[in-house]
Amino acid sequence: MLLSEEILKSFGLQGEALPLEGGQNTTVKVQDAVLKPSENVRHAEWVLGIMHDLQPRGYRISRPIHARNGSFVSDGWTCSRFEPGREVQGHLEQKLKVARLYHRDLAAIPYDGFPEPDHPWSHGHRIAWQTEGLPAGSPDPVKDFLAGLLGKVKRSGEYTVQLIHADLAGNILFDEALGPLIIDFSPTVAPEAYAEAILVCDGIAWQGCPLSDLGLLPDDGHYREMLLRAVIFRLSVSAIFCGEDTERFFTEAEAFGPIIEHLALNPY
Repeated sequence: MLLSEEILKSFGLQGEALPLEGGQNTTVKVQDAVLKPSENVRHAEWVLGIMHDLQPRGYRISRPIHARNGSFVSDGWTCSRFEPGREVQGHLEQKLKVARLYHRDLAAIPYDGFPEPDHPWSHGHRIAWQTEGLPAGSPDPVKDFLAGLLGKVKRSGEYTVQLIHADLAGNILFDEALGPLIIDFSPTVAPEAYAEAILVCDGIAWQGCPLSDLGLLPDDGHYREMLLRAVIFRLSVSAIFCGEDTERFFTEAEAFGPIIEHLALNPY
């Protein structure tokens, strides 16, 4: 998606676009603003409207910028204020504290009419919550593996659901002088514990955190269910991206192996 001078002008910007690392590597910084492409205008407008009105307490967000026509999306691009911060691997205890502050504020936001996007991550959530079948193009060994995990899921009770950020492990940034910064809001509607489980599983699988960090979450049936659903979510997304590459899928699944083994030894 081309970032033209006209798009910059629509947000009142000019100057060189500098690539920023992270995410899908499509984000750029221009002056004191961050721009990223969006393929779903309705979803982006809804999400950025929430971020525009949110009043953070104990953390920071990157506040969206309106285009001159009053929308948050200009020719497929969105724009937010640049906020300093750097990604820190691990530090799950700190990140969980920030996540809970953020979800405290998100809990007050109505989610009726949530425009669920159509991408691998939304499919992964639906697979994890058993409202969608396994990826059709996956090889049988991959489907069998995921089906085995799904066969272990049972509802641990009634759920209180809300808007959550389902990708926090790499999207809580830290700064020596400022409070923690939450970026790249990846919303879905689910229990808050599901967001926490994804955060902890990602930290263990991808950021070198010890398995003992599972102890940062309550040791009860509800959280064990959320951990299992979090693993299924991540591996379902992996299956979608891996397609027919069985070896690649099982290589990625190995990262979550210790969590799967722990849950097998500690069923709920």
